[in-house]
Amino acid sequence: MKSLVMRSIGCFVIIGLFSVPTRAGFEDLSIDPRGAAMGGALTAVPDDLSAAVYNPGNFGSIKRVQTGTNYMRQFHVPSGETDSDIMDICAAIPVSQEIINGTFGLTWIYNRINGRATDRTTAFSYGSRGLFELDQGDMDVGATLKFLQRGLDAGGASLKPVIDLGVAYRFWEKYSAGFSILNFNRPTMPGPGRAPITAKIGVAETVRNFTMALDLTKREPSGDYSGSSTLAAGVEHWWATARKGSFAGRTGLSLGDHSKTWNWGLGWRMLGGELNYAMTVPMKGKTMLGHSVGLLFRFGQSNPEGEYERLLGEELRYRKDLITSLEAGEIKQWKLSQELSTMREELEVLRRQLVEKTLSEAEVKRRLAELQSRHRKAVEEHQRMEDEARRLKAKTKQDFFREDWAAFLKLKAGGAPDAVLAENLRRVLRDYKDSGLDLSEANQELLRLLRTQ
Repeated sequence: MKSLVMRSIGCFVIIGLFSVPTRAGFEDLSIDPRGAAMGGALTAVPDDLSAAVYNPGNFGSIKRVQTGTNYMRQFHVPSGETDSDIMDICAAIPVSQEIINGTFGLTWIYNRINGRATDRTTAFSYGSRGLFELDQGDMDVGATLKFLQRGLDAGGASLKPVIDLGVAYRFWEKYSAGFSILNFNRPTMPGPGRAPITAKIGVAETVRNFTMALDLTKREPSGDYSGSSTLAAGVEHWWATARKGSFAGRTGLSLGDHSKTWNWGLGWRMLGGELNYAMTVPMKGKTMLGHSVGLLFRFGQSNPEGEYERLLGEELRYRKDLITSLEAGEIKQWKLSQELSTMREELEVLRRQLVEKTLSEAEVKRRLAELQSRHRKAVEEHQRMEDEARRLKAKTKQDFFREDWAAFLKLKAGGAPDAVLAENLRRVLRDYKDSGLDLSEANQELLRLLRTQ
């Protein structure tokens, strides 16, 4: 009897194990806290190591050497419920050469799916930089060669190569769009199932320290999971402090057929290091919170001096063009004055010839009408040029200050570094120091920038 009971329990256990949905593995999922906190909406977000798993076309936007390592404990991913411990190491190396202008990436991911299998991914990526220059921006392409290795707890292992492809388009300085196809060759993996081919499309807007992103993902069936779609949206904002670095707040939603989660996270950046944390909160299924923590390092410095020199060069060209216009206007006015004087002399000669009867009346009338027409056009042109000269000369210090302040606000909206903005404001305040203008707003902005440096 006891033996019969034990055999019955064993049968129920076996049936229960085989009734659990089997993940095919290697679905798209976040590999760092930033991606997790923003709901995975990073297909179009530039300058992020997550391009290795979302969109290799964005790798070229990384212009400084970066390395990062992350640990994630996840129970809900876009393809459904799981029980995973994920660790990864990522690196990006930009190259600027005539033949090769882009960024290379290396990524290693360890995904322990508890009670089922262990997945390992080794990926080599490349993304171009400025490959296609368009009117309002540039377009880049990228590819990732991945080697997927799966080992089942029940026995059996497999190693398969797979390719990801991506395109990134950045335009109007602050907008970007991305499209990628993951697991392009759909290798069959033990489990059963295959690494599912996945299409992702996304848009993003980045203005200074604020980023908004929206993604749409479509996956083919994988293992016991049917095909699915996911809509993801994320927001990130950075706050700078005087001496304690910068702090980030992030939140996002991931709304899919098999999983719905709300996500949030925090970040701290100082010097070249960045520490991030994220939490995944399920909106359906088991109430088990996911956690992510990661450390990122950026090497090298930006070039604010170069950006400032470019800005200063544009302003100098503008002032030079204005001076040239004034000088050209004065020269044209002088020539018109000479022409008017000449025509007055010709009119005087015509009148004298008419009195002396040296020309016929018809000839005098013809030449007089011609001179009057020329005189009228010259007077109109002279008046127009005088008005233009008055308009240009009417540009007082107030007008120049308004133009300089508008140029500064445009530079700020375009995401220029704080060092560039501060130097620009110093020049503006220096130029208008004794003008009697109200410079309080510019002074307050300069103090804020100095506190953040």
